[in-house]
Amino acid sequence: MHFNRRNPLDLLPFLFLLILFFGFKSNIYGQSLIQQISAQRDNNGGIFIIGQAKLPKGTKLMIDIGLGNRLVGQSTVFLNDGGNFKSESFTAGGKPHPAGTYKVTIVSYFTKIWQNSEVIAKVGENGILLPQALLSPDDAEFPNAARHLEASFNVVFPKISIPDITSEQQAIKVVQDSILEIPGSGRSADPIKNVVAYFEKAGGFKALKWSAKIGTNGTWIISLDCMDAGKQKQAQWEYNPKTKSVKYLDPLAKLLSWLPAE
Repeated sequence: MHFNRRNPLDLLPFLFLLILFFGFKSNIYGQSLIQQISAQRDNNGGIFIIGQAKLPKGTKLMIDIGLGNRLVGQSTVFLNDGGNFKSESFTAGGKPHPAGTYKVTIVSYFTKIWQNSEVIAKVGENGILLPQALLSPDDAEFPNAARHLEASFNVVFPKISIPDITSEQQAIKVVQDSILEIPGSGRSADPIKNVVAYFEKAGGFKALKWSAKIGTNGTWIISLDCMDAGKQKQAQWEYNPKTKSVKYLDPLAKLLSWLPAE
């Protein structure tokens, strides 16, 4: 009988591939639980993270958004029917994140602190009923102990589309529909048009006429002529189509830009 002796060094490429595969196994397989992840923009340029997970309805996921070494956003979502999820709108201090590639990490722990009882019943404590190869160990020194879902993706944030605001009425509508954040008070519970209607209903105030004109650098100046406590006044806002930002320009416009949540 003849045996073909092979040089052990010939096996090094094969062994290297095995080490590479199993060394990154958890990360590769963890991604298979997350499907169709993408980024979309809302009308104000904010970013939504949208995707699908092969997990029960109601499963809690944490979404982290990173750029370089910085964490620029974090949100919690719960899976709906079909395992679909959609994050809240991410912005950079109220301004749109620039277009580009961001690191999006999805994390979920299968504990009673993180998940409801119905989810735990389907996935098991620490995800014991899930294929363990799809999960990452909580502690790398003890890979057979508790595990969780952790998967990272490079997601492209699309370019900011600038609406073609060519008419006064379009610019006015943008301002009327805007919800502003007031320093010290927070984000308004209603858009500007609803705030104006609230003050009209309260009495002593009446909106007379909205108007718009082109300002500097392509911005719009939106004015509201009104009667306030028997005096004719004017409130003004500035709308920048390039940054999709609206800001009040005077104390009356500030007052007409905010209502508290009921």
